[in-house]
Amino acid sequence: MNLKLSNRVAIYATLFFLILFVSPNSNSDLKHPKSETYKDIIEKAYNLSLQMDRQQAINILISALQKENRPAAVAEIRKAIVEISHLFFSDKAQQAYESGLSFKKTDLNQSINKLSEALRIEPDNNSIIEDLSRTMLLKNDCAGAAELVIKYSKLFPFDEELRLIQAQAYVCQSQWPEYDELTGKFDYKKSPLAKFWVVLELEKNFKQKNIIKAQDSLTNLRKIDIKYPPIFYWSWKLSHSAKRPNIIDGQKYLVSCKNISANQARQYMIDPMLCRHIQAVEADLKGINGKFEQNN
Repeated sequence: MNLKLSNRVAIYATLFFLILFVSPNSNSDLKHPKSETYKDIIEKAYNLSLQMDRQQAINILISALQKENRPAAVAEIRKAIVEISHLFFSDKAQQAYESGLSFKKTDLNQSINKLSEALRIEPDNNSIIEDLSRTMLLKNDCAGAAELVIKYSKLFPFDEELRLIQAQAYVCQSQWPEYDELTGKFDYKKSPLAKFWVVLELEKNFKQKNIIKAQDSLTNLRKIDIKYPPIFYWSWKLSHSAKRPNIIDGQKYLVSCKNISANQARQYMIDPMLCRHIQAVEADLKGINGKFEQNN
């Protein structure tokens, strides 16, 4: 979750509103004491975040979440945990973070340096942790990415994006027992991030040469989001592995990646391998076209 400066200002404004106008310590509540509700706890957490005590804020929310079973309350507490864990407290940290993101397409080493600098300033900021670990995956430092997210998942045990990055790191290293243990703890099919989990299942099945299951995963992926570029890549890849050249899906992959909209890029940005196979597909299609021209 990338909170720009304007988002941060808006969140702080909301927090001040909550504290000033919905405070549980108002005169009326002093006259009529009541038990602390989950909304009171959320407000207390936001108050702590204004004091830049992120970890204490997260701790009281996690404690409340462990005692809560009402769906609406669980959803609100989880939302508060996500917002507070991704909030920037320092302009310097956010500037280093934004600089790190700007280098992501051109210089991965510089990107990692800047994101690491941001993390030193705010060592418990999930925005930084997640983007640093994804950049490490891009650099093929899968073991380092796994180590980073495992360390911080202890602080943020309910953050699904951290769990997803950990799974991506396991798939990158073909660590299937660890991957199965991680994904077996929850039903990712009901998650708003389902497509990112399904593409991992697809890659796992492909690497394990279980082509039927990989095809099933591809079918599920199409049902979730037909515009997601990895659909075309994996359709091309599966056909390629079966010695059946798939020019159409290869071309669709290239077009979908090169014409990806800003909105789609934001939506898919938590997939570190998004459109990272362009060169391989281009080279293959050029080879196929060359053979076709020679035969005609």
